[in-house]
Amino acid sequence: MKENYFNENFTSIRIEKLKTLSNEYENCQFEGCALSSLSFEKATFIDCLFIHCDLSNTSFKSAAMKGVTFDTCKLNGIHFEFCSSFMLDLKFYNCQMHYTSFFSMNLESVQFRKCELKESDFTEMSAISTSFEFCDLLNCQFDQSNLSGADFTSAVNYRINPLKNQIKKARFSSSGLIGLVADFGIEVVPD
Repeated sequence: MKENYFNENFTSIRIEKLKTLSNEYENCQFEGCALSSLSFEKATFIDCLFIHCDLSNTSFKSAAMKGVTFDTCKLNGIHFEFCSSFMLDLKFYNCQMHYTSFFSMNLESVQFRKCELKESDFTEMSAISTSFEFCDLLNCQFDQSNLSGADFTSAVNYRINPLKNQIKKARFSSSGLIGLVADFGIEVVPD
């Protein structure tokens, strides 16, 4: 049976404390919770905050997420593309997100700040005007993606082929230009 939680604080718990996982959570806070490798299939999260939680390999298949913030969380291996796209609104701050997938998603209302997104998949997604502020994008896959107006000025280790992605009006720092020409065999020599 699906349960509704409103204004609840879940601190340092393991998910066994919740009777079912496909619950509705509104204005809830999860702090220091170990929730890795679980399924929140068809759950609803509205205006929720996750702080210092481990959600690695967790499934959010068909989950609705509106106004959800992840702060200093481990989110390795999550396939966010299986979330419900309806009113999707996510913020990621200081998160470890290795091997995370955003395949074919619309990330226009998603924020990334100081996140490690190593080996993550951004194939065929739209990140128009999205900011990747101080993010590490080592070995991330950008292919057939719309990055128009995206901000990569403080991001590091990205490799984006301008012939395979839309980058009109995207912003890059001069030190990061090597990430745009790496696929062409061009050597950039510092001044």
